Parts: sequence; C-alpha cells; structure tokens
Amino acid sequence: MLFYASGRRHCKFVQGHVMLKARQDAVALLNDLAANNQEKVELEVVLNDDDAAGFVFAAVPRRRAKALGRDRYDIATFAKPAASDRVAPAVAILSESGDVTSQLLDAGLGDMLNDSDALLEELVISDSPVEKPDSHDFKREKKLSAVIRLPAASDANVRRFRDTLAFVFYLVDFVCEGLVLRPETTRKLAKARDDAFKEFARMAEQERQDALAKTLAEKRRIELDEVAKMAPDQRRKWEEKDRKRQLKKEQSKRVRRVR
Repeated sequence: MLFYASGRRHCKFVQGHVMLKARQDAVALLNDLAANNQEKVELEVVLNDDDAAGFVFAAVPRRRAKALGRDRYDIATFAKPAASDRVAPAVAILSESGDVTSQLLDAGLGDMLNDSDALLEELVISDSPVEKPDSHDFKREKKLSAVIRLPAASDANVRRFRDTLAFVFYLVDFVCEGLVLRPETTRKLAKARDDAFKEFARMAEQERQDALAKTLAEKRRIELDEVAKMAPDQRRKWEEKDRKRQLKKEQSKRVRRVR
C-alpha cells in the first residue's frame, strides 16, 4: 500500500509504502513465512532544501551494511563505517562525520538503536543521489528515509509503533533545527562534495564548450553561404578580410599561450 502526505514543517512531502504479508495468497504467505519476511513501513521524507545541512548518515542492519556501501552511490562516496558501543551489535553505522554521528546518537537515536527489539530497522539521512548521476544537472534532494518493523497487533505494540514513527519525525525536526555543525565540519562536508562532483563540473563545461562551438559553426556556415552569393570582386575582398581576421585570432591565441 502506497501513501503520500504533505504540509508538515521542514518537509516538502513524505511518501512510502506499507509492506504486508500476502495473507490472501496461501502460497505467497508460506513463502513469506519461510523467508521470515517482516511486515514493515518504509517511508521517505524529502526535506526543504535550506532547512538542513548536507551530509550522509546511515544506521542499518549489519547484514545489509556491505551491500548498501557497495550499491548506494551516496553511501559509497561519502560515508564510512563508524564504530560505536552505543548501538546494538546487530546495527552498523555508516557516516561521513563524527560530529553528525555523535549529535544524532545524543538526540535519542543511540537509545533507539541500542534496543535489540527496536522497531526502527533502518535510517538513512542523505543529501546526495542513491545512484551515480550520468549528467551534471542531476537532481539533489535532502532526504530522511526510515524502515519501521510492524509488530504483532496489540495495544502495547501499537503504542511502540506510534512512538517509533513519532521519533522519526522528531529526527526531522532535530536535523533541521537542533543539529549544529562545527565550522570545520561544514567546510569538510562542502569540500567532499566539491571533490566528488568535479567530474560533473567538467561535464558541464564541456557541454558549454560544445554548444558554443556548434553556434559558431552554424554562424560560419550561414556566413559562407552568403559569401557564395557575392560577386567575384566582393568575394575576394571578403576572403582577404577573413584571412586577416583568422590570422589575428591565431596571433591572439599564441599570445595567451605564452602568458
């Protein structure tokens, strides 16, 4: 079941889906039980661009950490494993900043992740794309994604789920209002993105140069078409003028190279 919501502070919108066992299909249900597939809610909160700092942080099941570090561009590029005795052994932290990690753990995430029976299964906060971009004009959004396990139905478990969901949205507010990074951390995060996205800056410059060359070539073609229509005397005068112009350009290029 898919869901979408908007209208909350610091968020453009939240979207996600509820993953339930296929109880209407006996074969699928048996497969889910055999594979120990858990019912869960996956949600993605897209944050307002200017409300949060840009960084990559992930708290995930240790069994999934290696795959995420390999398959997700943002985690592979910016984050690295961060050891912490404040989370359960089954949880792995992948982060690019100790400053970010310590503040998030202090904000209650440490207690949540240190509970081996916690419903919060996975949390990723990222300002970079999941897949490697193939062009310089890729879309950058700041997102907080969470996976919450659905427990067996009971009054107590409903409260646990409600509290876990409320904590996820508390983290949205904390990231946007309470997380204060040291100036050196901010500079380090910015430099990491500049270094990572250099190739895209080069791609943008190459596209600009290609577009300019195409424009100049078209202008030259139109000019030569007009010259072809001239009388012989006019054409010779134009050719002489053009020869001097091209010579001047070459001399200008040589002067720039010498400098």
